[in-house]
This record gives sequence, structure tokens and C-alpha cells, in this order.
Amino acid sequence: MTTTKKRPALLGLAATAGLGLFAGAWFLVPGSTGSDELSGNTDALDAAAAADPLSDVPVGYASMNGGTTGGFGADSVNEYLLSEYSSWSEEGTPGEALYEVLKEHIRADSDEGLVVYVDVTVTPDQVSQDKIDVKDVSNVSVLGVGEDGRFDGIGFKVTRSENVVFRNLAIRNVSQGEGDALEVTENSSNVWIDHNEFSSEKEGVDKDFYDGLVDIKHGSEYVTVSWNKFEDHWKTALVGHNDNPSSGPDRITYHHNLFSNLNTRVPLVRHADVHMLNNVFQDIDGSAINARMGARILVEGNHFDNVGSGSTDSHAGQIQGPVGWWYGSSETGYWNLVDNAFVDTPHEHLESTTDFTVPYEYEAQSPEDAKATVEAGAGTGVIDVQS
Repeated sequence: MTTTKKRPALLGLAATAGLGLFAGAWFLVPGSTGSDELSGNTDALDAAAAADPLSDVPVGYASMNGGTTGGFGADSVNEYLLSEYSSWSEEGTPGEALYEVLKEHIRADSDEGLVVYVDVTVTPDQVSQDKIDVKDVSNVSVLGVGEDGRFDGIGFKVTRSENVVFRNLAIRNVSQGEGDALEVTENSSNVWIDHNEFSSEKEGVDKDFYDGLVDIKHGSEYVTVSWNKFEDHWKTALVGHNDNPSSGPDRITYHHNLFSNLNTRVPLVRHADVHMLNNVFQDIDGSAINARMGARILVEGNHFDNVGSGSTDSHAGQIQGPVGWWYGSSETGYWNLVDNAFVDTPHEHLESTTDFTVPYEYEAQSPEDAKATVEAGAGTGVIDVQS
């Protein structure tokens, strides 16, 4: 594989001390000695070792269909450090530079990859569009550098694209456009969304002011959503945007995510096969995993704490809690409950309604171990992307 650095003065990646190779990119592992061993204070990461938050490959559906490697999955890789590229390119702001470099990649050969290191804050006033398009492309990674890769008020839309990776980004308060922090749509495939932080405001705003944090729609499939934080939001995540099966997505894995201080749609799933593995749900006001329209969900090893209102939904007469079928769709979905923990959460009424399992290999943690693992390993700053 060859690498072309499309920037004037990229700091030498291979020369930086204490680096580990993750998803083809160089990441600094906290406490790393560069000898595949961790030094310093590693207690928190030791608790997470079995699940490995520092893994360089996705677990779950994104590992199938050829795997998901992002920009490093091509024979040649073009790399950009966003702050430096925007300073010498024709684009005046980092946001516009990012938009344009993604647009230019449409013309890339199929064996050419794109990696953008985001080391600045991107805001709506930097971009002439209402979102950042990842459209009609393949082999793309957008990676936050340290804790500097931030998007305040503007999000991403992935359209008809494949082999795309988002890692170590903080995306918050996106109300413009369709109001999604990250949307995957129109038959996109093999997307890995890992170690990001998604949030808005839940208190003092209308429930429709923001839309979803991560929405997966219109035939998209082979997606893994892992090690993220979803916080302070009304309508959290959508899998399938309406009841029409012809436009349903499929094959989605959520594992080791923290869902905290949310209202509903954690997530709302129509049509798709979904694996909810070792996630932590805490302080969910209304309802969490909402299965509709024949969706099949394996709910395994999750930790639920103060999840659900406990009230009876008028639509289907089900108790609003960690798992169920609520609100507007005419048909239920189905759930297979395996080894979950419920604390201050209505659950005595729950039982499995399907024996659905997933077609890939994985190791499940106990809910208690998953809680410790997620608290130590989810969100930004765990993998520290170096530029």
C-alpha cells in the first residue's frame, strides 16, 4: 500500500513514540510503550480487555461482507490533516475544505482511499451546505485527532457509499438540514461508527428541535455502532425511517455504547436484524429498544439502569421500558432477551418473542462487566489519533 500525504508538513506518523496501529491508522494508546504492552495507570483498560476497546477491526455486521477498513482498505491512501490542508488549499475554512475533499474523492479510482484527520472544530458558518456529504464514495475514514475533532451544529450524511469509518469525533447540537448528527442512507454499506460522542440538549427544547443522533435508513446494511456515547437527546437513533419494507435497512450491530439521559428511540428499529450487545442504558425517560414492523433484535448482555417510564402505551398496551413495541407502527417487532441486567427498570413483564441469533462470531460479556468496560472505554480520547 502506498500513502500520499496531501498536506505540506504532516508530522511523521511512524516517528511518533508510543504508537499502535488501529484500522490502518496510527493511534496513540494511553500508557503505551510502543512494545504492545500498556504501562502506567491501566486499571480501567484492564477491565475492558476482554472486549478490547482499542481493536483495529469492527465486531459485528461491519466485519462481514468483505469487512470495513475505511480509507486504509485501498491500495493507495491519500491523507489530509484538516487544519493544514485548509490553510493552503483554495478553500478558506476547515469545514469547506472537508466538504470539498470528500466531494473530490467521488472521482477517485476504486483502489484509492481517503483519510481525513480532523484536528479543529467545524461549525455551520464554515460550510455553505447544511451538512457534510459522504456521497457516492468508497474507502473513506474521518478520524478525530486527540479531543480536537469536533462538529458543533453540523453533521454528516452518508449516501450510496461503502467502506466508511468515523472514529473519535464529537458531534453535537445539529439542528439544521434534517437535524441528524450522522445519517447513513440510500444503500450505503460497511460503515463503522466507533468511539464518537453524540449529544444535543434535552432540557428546555422541543422534542422535534433536533432529529436523530445516528439514523440508518433506506436499504443501508452491514453497519457497526460501537464504543460511542449518546447523551442528552430526545429522539436518539433510528433504524428504518418508515413502515415500508422496501426501504428498510438491515444487519446492524450496536455494542459497548453508553446511552445516557435520553427520552426515546434507543434505538427505534423497523424491518432490520439488529444485535444490541453489551450496551449500557441509563436514565431513559420514556422507552428504549423499540421493535416494530418485523424487526428482529438480539438483546444480549446489556445493563439497564432507570430505563423506561413504566406507563402503559396507548398504542399497543405495552409497558414503556427497556424493550417493547410502542407508538405508531401497525406491526410489532421481535426480541430475543439473553442475560441482561435490570436496575430500577420495569422488566418483570418481559419475555423473548423470537429465538433470533446473529451469523458472526463474538464474545459477550456479562452485563456487570460490560458496564465497567463501557465506562472505561467508550467515547472520544480512548483512541488518540495522532497526526
